[in-house]
Amino acid sequence: MKITTFHLGTIKMSAKTGPHATSAIATFVDRRILELRYKKNQCDIAFEAGFTNPNMLTVIKKGNSKLALDRVATMAASLEVDPKYLLRITLEQSGNETVLQVFDEVIGTVVSKKEVGWLQLLREASDNSDPAVTTRARSTVLSIFGK
Repeated sequence: MKITTFHLGTIKMSAKTGPHATSAIATFVDRRILELRYKKNQCDIAFEAGFTNPNMLTVIKKGNSKLALDRVATMAASLEVDPKYLLRITLEQSGNETVLQVFDEVIGTVVSKKEVGWLQLLREASDNSDPAVTTRARSTVLSIFGK
């Protein structure tokens, strides 16, 4: 398996080697731990998330294990992120695609606080007119993110 190294600015992120190495959760947890390093270390984050072994975060960062659904709330609190966002990317892990689909069908799409902000902005800009996503609107939004 090819080992890939990621960089966050000048800080080197963990090499991803496990079966879940390409999952969004592995990259997100790794990046978030680096972002919080000025406030707390990986051991602090692990214990706040309810892990008895701080190496569990390394296992998740490297993609060797998935984040268990019962750890999402405490992990979100310890990483200081929106639990809905963390739940969504946790559900996207391989093997959970059906669970994410059921969530979307039964409960509705999981929307983070930041995504709610975008929705409120859209409603404000459109005077609550419930606009359709046109080709032009799609292109405009994608261009904001350089796509």
